[in-house]
Amino acid sequence: MKIPTLIAWAAGAALLAALIALNGATHLLDTVAALGWWLVPVIAFHAVPLSLDTRAWQILFATPPRFSRLLRAIWIGEGVNGLFPVPHLGELLRARMAWRMTETSDGVATVVVDLTLAITTEALFALIGLALFSAVPDTGGTVRILLPAMALIGASALAFYFLQRAGLFTLASRILHRWSETARRGFALGSAEALDAALRAVYRRRGPVIRSALWRLIGWIAGAGETWLVFYALGKPIGVAEAIIIESLGHAARTAAFFIPGGLGVQDGAFLLLGSALGLGPDAGLALALTKRFREFVLGLPALTTGYMLEARQLIAHVADGEKTAGRERSSFETHS
Repeated sequence: MKIPTLIAWAAGAALLAALIALNGATHLLDTVAALGWWLVPVIAFHAVPLSLDTRAWQILFATPPRFSRLLRAIWIGEGVNGLFPVPHLGELLRARMAWRMTETSDGVATVVVDLTLAITTEALFALIGLALFSAVPDTGGTVRILLPAMALIGASALAFYFLQRAGLFTLASRILHRWSETARRGFALGSAEALDAALRAVYRRRGPVIRSALWRLIGWIAGAGETWLVFYALGKPIGVAEAIIIESLGHAARTAAFFIPGGLGVQDGAFLLLGSALGLGPDAGLALALTKRFREFVLGLPALTTGYMLEARQLIAHVADGEKTAGRERSSFETHS
């Protein structure tokens, strides 16, 4: 782990700890614990947006792998992103699993396009939430605080897309080859060019790309159901509009703070501000944040374990194949000798 990443993670953890301490740690933890068995449907509900996101990804494949395999890959990637203190490591792991499913650059390309569509539709979802939030009286100050996050997400999505169309991976590979001997040995320029070609091929399938974006947007909206369910369980029922506002703008704050693993402290602070602005109280917003963190832990821990087991199995298989190859080469040498 690099030092800047560790510092960002520590800063986020410190911010979250400060938010909890300033708003009464015992009271907040008691509030989350009071949810009791409500935590089960709250955690289980996450399967809905997760399945919608999986369908969005599956549409991008020319020859789609099984839904269950893609769902497992998204679940593991999300678990790694939520718990491991390295930003977006889960997407790299998902790309690795996609490569194994297809054994072509197409699998990796679908992950890149899916990530682009996720950011783009998140920006649209955030704009919907911002429009609804603007209609709430006396929220102008909070809207101004969140506007930079909206602009950053939109600009990032556009920049990421145009860089892909310009040959992002080939360009990056050439730069690395020029400055790093390690990169020249470890990253083949031909592989980068193949990945850029696969990306262009995916984007040329406009129908699937548009349908995938729609499924992604539906997934974002469905995620607001978790927020609605938590507040209902807390005895503070809210409407669909309020749930969309909190879910969309809270996620937008997390994405804007991409340099902090898991948006630690930032997303939680956004929920606190939104809860206060909507008249629910800062403690309710922070209780929602802690409930979501608890759900990430409950679902993320087995995801990390599953990912580790899959990687270990692949390593064992790779070593076994190497030993078989070496054995065949020795037998061939002894025969000819």
